[in-house]
Amino acid sequence: MIQTPESLIVEDAVLTYGKGEFATPALRGVSLTAKPGEVLLIRGPSGSGKTTLLQLMGAMKEPDKGSVSICGTPTTGLSQKRLRAMRLNRIGFVFQFFNLLSSLRAWENIAAPLDIIGMDRGAAEKRAKALLAEFGLADRADHFPKQLSGGQRQRLAVARAIAHDPPVILADEPTAALDTENGQAVAQILRDLAVKEGRIVVLVSHDHRLEPMVDREITIEDGRVVEERGAARPKSNALRSTLSALIEARRAASGDGRGGSSARQEGPRISSLS
Repeated sequence: MIQTPESLIVEDAVLTYGKGEFATPALRGVSLTAKPGEVLLIRGPSGSGKTTLLQLMGAMKEPDKGSVSICGTPTTGLSQKRLRAMRLNRIGFVFQFFNLLSSLRAWENIAAPLDIIGMDRGAAEKRAKALLAEFGLADRADHFPKQLSGGQRQRLAVARAIAHDPPVILADEPTAALDTENGQAVAQILRDLAVKEGRIVVLVSHDHRLEPMVDREITIEDGRVVEERGAARPKSNALRSTLSALIEARRAASGDGRGGSSARQEGPRISSLS
């Protein structure tokens, strides 16, 4: 279980692109809280400010006004070095089009960011292959991204996002490029990262197929939160049961009946920001 005593909190965030007559408001006083153990879905039309908000939550941008606190650490005023450390310590990113390195094998795509943070090469390879097994990709370890299906590539991208054991997962349209079966499988994996492992999972998406997998939905329009509601998930769903069985099978294949926690214990230990 990831120990995440604090939530991800955005308070009255304002951000404007450009100045003077060219100023374009992106966020106009947005406040929200993403809690450990839940999946939060952010939706809204194109240009509503969703991606900008996700960038604030991922310590990639700072608000002009207001504040962002990631697991108890405010981002305002931090140096670029400390913001980078924040991302390395606490954030895992998942993208719509995977952002995998085409010249690297599957295990190398996971190991590459671990190399950057200073993990021993052998330990990084071991960690990468343990995650591939956990995500049902053990037999694809030496494959290049172009040799993988879309669903396999997104599972690989999620595995890479959690390689450094972050408490926060931010996903930008993680299922938009996938068919229904693969999209549901990836959504179930992201939900398990929240519910079973206590991570904060925030999704930005137009994909209505995600609704059964989330705990809360926030709608943004013109840089403002216009609606927030809980999502009613079905108590019984044959597809989700099948996906859960698939996920348990891949965990058993990794040799860890507790959901892969022993593999996560081998993850990097990056110095604290506090």
